[in-house]
Amino acid sequence: MSDSSDRISHLLGLLGPALLLPWPPGSKGDYSVKWGRLRLTDMEREGYRAELQRAGNIGVALGAVSHGLVTIDLDEDSYVIAFLAVNPLLNNTLRTRAARGCNIWVRCSGGYPPSQRLKNASGSDVGEWRADGNQTIISGTHPEGLPYQFVVEHPVITIGYDAIIWPESVLPPRATESKRVKGVVENNVVGGGVCGGEDTLVKALGTRDLIAQVAPTGFRQNNASLFKLGRLVISCENTIGRQATTAELQFVFDRWCLCSRPFWRHTREDYWAEFLEAYHYARFGLDEDPIQVAYSRTRAVPLPVVAGFTDERVRVLAAICGEMHRLVGGNSFFLPTRKLGQLIGADWSSVARWLVGLETLGVIHLAPGEVRRRGGSRSPHYRYGPRAPKTEALAVGIGLAPSQRSALTDAPIKPR
Repeated sequence: MSDSSDRISHLLGLLGPALLLPWPPGSKGDYSVKWGRLRLTDMEREGYRAELQRAGNIGVALGAVSHGLVTIDLDEDSYVIAFLAVNPLLNNTLRTRAARGCNIWVRCSGGYPPSQRLKNASGSDVGEWRADGNQTIISGTHPEGLPYQFVVEHPVITIGYDAIIWPESVLPPRATESKRVKGVVENNVVGGGVCGGEDTLVKALGTRDLIAQVAPTGFRQNNASLFKLGRLVISCENTIGRQATTAELQFVFDRWCLCSRPFWRHTREDYWAEFLEAYHYARFGLDEDPIQVAYSRTRAVPLPVVAGFTDERVRVLAAICGEMHRLVGGNSFFLPTRKLGQLIGADWSSVARWLVGLETLGVIHLAPGEVRRRGGSRSPHYRYGPRAPKTEALAVGIGLAPSQRSALTDAPIKPR
């Protein structure tokens, strides 16, 4: 950018609200200059803009003075690769470098840790978390003579600090108690995630990154991943004893977006709607086995009578089918024969035969689209109750009224 005024405008277009600092060429800053007294409003002064235009190097004041702008300064490319591997969304945020490593720029939407060195598991320095009181040079010449350059020349992404995932090779910055409290007071929701409170969904997620564990690892996995995400929310709700708030749902989804973005085929809003739908229809937590839940419930209800069977195990199996029907809200359900055999004390082949018997008696029927293959090893999905007559199913499918359906199903078959 040959024109210095254009350079300043371009930098602000990438950074958003930011306090820029004028320095001599080849300098990382003059510590005798008390720039900590400057404020964002100083950027409007004509004299200050003129200083920036004449400056050889441009620094950026970080932290609260620039509305939560921070940089993650990693010293080696190996740490950069590891960090971006677990934060794929940040591949698209502003990234700069000079001699080695790079600075990854983000704007935190709420509380964040104070400035500090970043370390690996052995305690060695691997970079810096630069926030309040720090500055990062973004334009000009490095003391070693190399120009500062853009690795990724995209605007800074705004996220909550809690949405940043730290790889095993880089220990996360430590937040002081005062900073954590400050974050809660300023904004209970950080990037959609809740920071305060005794029983929060974020706390229920624990120290392991469970969201990353259910995220897709390839294309065409987003639907199944979002359904698992909805079940994960239910698990957390069971832990904290209440339903998730809208802010907590947004936090979970935003964290999922960070992990899944490379595999998207649709827009963020499309996946948000799909997540809400999956959460709405999910009936079990991710840590719950629906078959185990249904089996447990059969102990509290009278066992049904199954025509021609006196074996209690068959009656328990029929009861499990009824409980599964209630658990899934009338939708289709999966009946794994080996799991059922372990629960009721029967061989899986016996369970398979009994399920065919229950289907014949009208207790259950195969879900639409399911086909049982003789000798196959795959257990199909079922629905509860007898299958509707073919003519009835046809009438529903073509949209006939109930009276019309009755006329169709009751009509005698004419001889050919």
